[in-house]
Amino acid sequence: MNMATKIPDQRSEQGWVLIIGLVVLVMLTIIAMALMRTTLLEEKMAGASRDINLSFEAAEAGLRGAEAFIQSLVDDSAFTATGGGLYAQGASSSDLEPSPFGATWDDGNSRTLSNTPTGVASPPRYMIKKISEKTRGKINISGYGETDLTTKTVIFRITVRGTGSRDNTVTILRGHYAATY
Repeated sequence: MNMATKIPDQRSEQGWVLIIGLVVLVMLTIIAMALMRTTLLEEKMAGASRDINLSFEAAEAGLRGAEAFIQSLVDDSAFTATGGGLYAQGASSSDLEPSPFGATWDDGNSRTLSNTPTGVASPPRYMIKKISEKTRGKINISGYGETDLTTKTVIFRITVRGTGSRDNTVTILRGHYAATY
């Protein structure tokens, strides 16, 4: 008995497995690069969102700090003259607040919040403008409640600037506050 085994001809192998393997590898590389790019973009968006929220929280803290400052006063005599972030009642040019968007917020036109929130680039700053005072009648600010005035009530406008973890992320808030003296 004669057993013959056939050895495949080396010329009939053409390397299709290698070519298909390389094509699959290139496709997987392209998909991985696209996923890395998407992940990087999502990470940047999450960081920007965190920074915006941080600046808003800092501005809110500044607003509460300005309200606490007003509450700590025994009268409104601090607002008889303009200076250091406090603005007197009136429409003269010396009593007008600077534009909150165009001004450089410094010690000449604003005050710094003493309790700086953690993670912010710079402490929140605020300006307080005395708007008006009432001694009798009723007060109704933007439709929220009515109060009979038996004492002097002073209405203030508070403008606050808060930053995020970088100084280029800024939130500006404005609110009104009434205090009785």
